[in-house]
Amino acid sequence: MTRAPRRTPDEARRYTLVQIDSVFVGIVAAAGTFLPVFLVRLGASGTAVGLLTAIPAFAAFTLAIPFGRWLQGRRNIVPWYSRLRLAGWLSYGVMGVASALLPANLAVPAILGVWAVASLPAVAGMVAFPIVMDGAAGPQGRFDLLGRRWAISGVVTSISVVVAGQALIILPFPTNFEWLFVAISLAGVGSFLVSRRIALPDQDPGVHPVSASARARLRAPVDLVRGNRSFVRFELRSLVYTASTGLAMPLLPLFYVHEMHAPNSWIGIIGASQSAGAVVGYLAVRRLARHRSATGILLPALLAAAAVPATLSVLSWLPGVAVAAFVGGLAVAGAQLALFDELMRRIPRQHGVTFSSVDQSLQNLALIAAPSLGGFLEMGIGIRNGLVVTAAVALGAFALFALDWWRQRRGVVRDERP
Repeated sequence: MTRAPRRTPDEARRYTLVQIDSVFVGIVAAAGTFLPVFLVRLGASGTAVGLLTAIPAFAAFTLAIPFGRWLQGRRNIVPWYSRLRLAGWLSYGVMGVASALLPANLAVPAILGVWAVASLPAVAGMVAFPIVMDGAAGPQGRFDLLGRRWAISGVVTSISVVVAGQALIILPFPTNFEWLFVAISLAGVGSFLVSRRIALPDQDPGVHPVSASARARLRAPVDLVRGNRSFVRFELRSLVYTASTGLAMPLLPLFYVHEMHAPNSWIGIIGASQSAGAVVGYLAVRRLARHRSATGILLPALLAAAAVPATLSVLSWLPGVAVAAFVGGLAVAGAQLALFDELMRRIPRQHGVTFSSVDQSLQNLALIAAPSLGGFLEMGIGIRNGLVVTAAVALGAFALFALDWWRQRRGVVRDERP
């Protein structure tokens, strides 16, 4: 394909709504920068701050499949998608109000409690996200729609972080953070008002016969997923890639601080380089996808993703680290878009929510286990050697996807897609 596909008026309207929604999503995403800082300034321990990552990952691992079964029974998923995301994002405003009303010694436990409750609708919203985006994009428009959406969201998040950082100077602590989180929740309301207008065809609710036993109803989704061998193979390979990103989570901050002795200014430059690489990657890949297959984009992206930690393990020059971070952003963008396209190609539309929930559960299992293993690697073999292991795992993901592609080309396996 050499040009963007023509869109019907309904498709064009959905496309526009998704892009407008990405602006509000970008504002909400800025909360990820400031919430850990807020907890630290309130006196939270490192363990408490770590729960900001652990709670959503554990909730997604344990609840994605039950939520998927529940959402599969909804005929129109868009209203639920909008409401569930709104419920999760309103939690930022609730945190700000709780901090303002409660004594200082109760603020941190209250915020973590709100965060835990908010993770429930957030998980359900994540399960619904691929189905809504796939329905809005259509089979031929995933790279184009999501590449633009994630690029817009990334730019808006970067601008929002800068603006919010300057705005925090105006008011004293903790009032400044409290008002910031209330404003972020208002952006979530804006996203709700836009996303609820995305019109998709009703889905098959997949209701089981009343006569079916409880055991049969429980086994039905398991048998459904196991019967889709293409999906199972994809999930196992994708799990290796997700594990490599999880290994890097604790190692990279430690590398910047303890190995590179980077001042805050350089850490900011490195983070900005990675964000810029991701934005450029999203925009470049959506154009590249008009000429190449998803596999033709995925394999180079995975190879670059493996090369970045390997390169960092031998670097001692901060500008070089910033360049590697930019390349890493490019690789993540390409891999994210290509993996999403490959996932949706393997999901039968009438059971999309069920398969999406399995994907969320498995990928979050890797994000629970891999960061802990990354911490053990740092203590056992050192940060730089830990980055070498991370690169080896990422290279393993590349090898698995490349082997599967080669076997399909040779006819050894069939890529049975719905």
